[in-house]
Amino acid sequence: MSDLLAGGDLRAREHHRVEDDARDRGPLHLVTLPNGVEMRVVTVGLELTRQLLADQRLSKDSAALQREIKRQLAERGSAQENLAGLFGPSMLNSDNPQHARLRALAVKAFNGRAVQQLAPRVEEITRELVGRLPVGEEVDLVKELAVPMPMHVIGEVLGVPALDQGRVRVLIETMMSMEPEVSQPASDELGGYFHGLLTGDALVPGSLFGKLVAAVDDDGDHLSHDELMAMAFLLVVAGHETSASLIANVVHDALDNGLWHRAAEEPGLVPRLVEETLRHNPPVRSATHRITTEAVEIGGMVVPENTLLLINLGAAGRCPQAHANAGEYRLDRETTGHATFGHGPHFCLGSALARLETETVLRHLTSRFPRAVRAGEGQPEVTHNDIMASLKSLPVVLRR
Repeated sequence: MSDLLAGGDLRAREHHRVEDDARDRGPLHLVTLPNGVEMRVVTVGLELTRQLLADQRLSKDSAALQREIKRQLAERGSAQENLAGLFGPSMLNSDNPQHARLRALAVKAFNGRAVQQLAPRVEEITRELVGRLPVGEEVDLVKELAVPMPMHVIGEVLGVPALDQGRVRVLIETMMSMEPEVSQPASDELGGYFHGLLTGDALVPGSLFGKLVAAVDDDGDHLSHDELMAMAFLLVVAGHETSASLIANVVHDALDNGLWHRAAEEPGLVPRLVEETLRHNPPVRSATHRITTEAVEIGGMVVPENTLLLINLGAAGRCPQAHANAGEYRLDRETTGHATFGHGPHFCLGSALARLETETVLRHLTSRFPRAVRAGEGQPEVTHNDIMASLKSLPVVLRR
């Protein structure tokens, strides 16, 4: 049962039961990933989750994470020498002061003002994609809308040429799978693509990638090639995968909870729908990997030094101490508190953009197709891995 906390053959929302049961049993659960690496998944309440996400003893250092993962792989006889590009020395996998240095170079492209400037383009892209959707027949909204929409947006922000976005999207999806034999080659191929993009002449003028290549920090140092590569992996994957999963989850939840027509009549409900999905059914299953720098007590249990940790976010969002009837999807809560975008220094840089994209999609869909219904039988399949819980498909029939 514990390994279901980091994967497994589950359908939409089935992982809620796994995570909530784990939280009720205790704070720490040993899991083994498909590549044989062992780590602990933390399932605790919202308050302690926030404390842990900001705890400096739970390091994000790329070198320390890679060293422990490679040690475990070597113990199991693995010949794997390289890890997925997401484990590179990006701002995601670094501690201060390095984290602050790297984040400062990217934050201007994702702050509130920059996101609002993007709003007209997000509207335009959404309107175009929604306008192509068929009426009165089954369509997969993951394939036709939730996946391509944020890739268009993040591609334009970062400077990924439009002709390359389809290829990049496929490589991301393969890299994020639970199958080491295909995920590592996809990561290597994506790394080769980013190397060519960052060192070639195809960078879009004024794009964030173009600015990062030319960026100089306060000490007069350029980003190293490894730092540029790690930043590319982080911004493209996080900027696409999280938003795509959130869009699909929100559409699914609005339809599945009988709130679609109400959202069509009351557009002001859309932000609340997004927040309740972020709390109740987050697209990010667990915060990305951490490693303890010393023995740490978590919920009365001591975690040794050099232990790999994943902090589960769904169990925290559905914490009964934080919310009455926490397992129910409701829009009448006084607070929709959650930790889905993290907490502390590593709070998600793209949270404002993810919210904007998702709210824009839901507004367009509900206003254009107020009588939409889910198609197919049962709950859709979910691609569960140690980090994400993404719908593989979302068949619907769009009706006006």
